[in-house]
Amino acid sequence: MRLKKTFTNWLITRHQVVIRNEENLAEKTTFSFSYAKLITLCFFTLILFMSLSLALSHTILGKWLNPAYIEQENNNKLIQLYAALEKLEEKNAQQDKFIKLFQGIMEEKGEPTYKLDDWIASEQLDTKRTKVVANNTAEPVEVDDNFMPLNSQLEDNASYLAATSYKVATNLPEVFLFTPLEGLITTPFNPQIEHYGLDIVGKENEPIKCIADGMVILSTWTVETGWVIIVQHSKNLISVYKHNATLFKKAGNFVKSGEVIAIMGNSGEFSTGPHLHFELWYDGNPVNPEDFISF
Repeated sequence: MRLKKTFTNWLITRHQVVIRNEENLAEKTTFSFSYAKLITLCFFTLILFMSLSLALSHTILGKWLNPAYIEQENNNKLIQLYAALEKLEEKNAQQDKFIKLFQGIMEEKGEPTYKLDDWIASEQLDTKRTKVVANNTAEPVEVDDNFMPLNSQLEDNASYLAATSYKVATNLPEVFLFTPLEGLITTPFNPQIEHYGLDIVGKENEPIKCIADGMVILSTWTVETGWVIIVQHSKNLISVYKHNATLFKKAGNFVKSGEVIAIMGNSGEFSTGPHLHFELWYDGNPVNPEDFISF
């Protein structure tokens, strides 16, 4: 009993620590403590450090010391990419069904049908088209895989399809067209070599602007032409912008004249350097943009 009382007194006995100046013994500061308070403080400090160490082992230290962490992160990213790929495949299947349905409707109406490029799947079109010449005769002509013909407005997410053009349009309705990119034209418009647009070289990361008010009907990636965006304007006018680095608009978005819709890039297998391939179509026919826009 006496030993317990002695231990208790040792714990609760208060002590005072005085800090003095060594030269003149002037008192600087003092503080009091007991062994019970000191033991309690050390205990809680130990608990705090243990909790902090446990938290770090499951967060930052877990990334550094766990060799399986990076592999797990990569597996999670692969799962996300696989899910995105499944969605794209489902979208492509829906578009294939839509194209077949459209062709069936055209056949029922007795109008000529055409096989259209599936730009989402980047499939190559190997069939031959025919074009009407002045004497009403037809001759086979190869379709250019580097352009997307568009002509008819349809439902299903404001998508549009068009048949191959018959002739080069030489006039446009009275409408002001904004310059999409100020730069140097390296390859001009030349239908004879199946180049239905202009190749324009500008500064790196130059913004691409919409030529007129309209609605985005296609905003996607293709193997040949990279990031492509197509805008439907009023009076059956369509503008096409290819080989972009980044697209800012999605299909169905309304855009204004001069609004930035993309960044010039070098995407796609057909691109030989950073540039914009710009096409202009009126009533389903290619138009030379230089005749109507000042670059």
